[in-house]
Amino acid sequence: MKKPYGFGDLPQAYSEQDGSAIVIVPVPYDETSTWIKGSDRGPEVIIEASGHMELYDIETDSEVFLKGIYTDRPARCKSRPEEMVDEIEKRVAGHLDKGKFVVVVGGEHPVSIGSVKAHYKKHKKMCVLQLDAHSDLRDEYEGSKYNHACVMARLRQMCPIVQVGIRSMDSCEKQLLNKD
Repeated sequence: MKKPYGFGDLPQAYSEQDGSAIVIVPVPYDETSTWIKGSDRGPEVIIEASGHMELYDIETDSEVFLKGIYTDRPARCKSRPEEMVDEIEKRVAGHLDKGKFVVVVGGEHPVSIGSVKAHYKKHKKMCVLQLDAHSDLRDEYEGSKYNHACVMARLRQMCPIVQVGIRSMDSCEKQLLNKD
């Protein structure tokens, strides 16, 4: 018998929508990848693997799952990235309006644009930390402003960004770097 779909494979008492302070939003999306496809499988694999993790957090000396972690149904995104961004923004905003702490587990980079848009409307002083090998600062790539190579250009239009781990970029992106 297959176990129910849910982050951490938590007991029902800690994974129901109404009683949970935390919501996981899976977004299996992989439409703008330009090399190897497969990031749309990421959310399912992460959630499946989460059932094998320890639930005690050493750094906070707590068991966060006791606050409840609800796993929302996976988003069924349209193929156009602009439509996906809008869908994710609405989904995340709905959870934020209910006072939930929202975590989006996605496939590829543009998934974060909708989530950041929803969070930014609630938290105007937020900043985005990007841990990535590429700067993703192009204004447009392959005819889309919402391509994986443009995600940080979209996010910095909303709020400050901090980029860590960048090892390569296109020469057109160098002039867009903020060296402060």
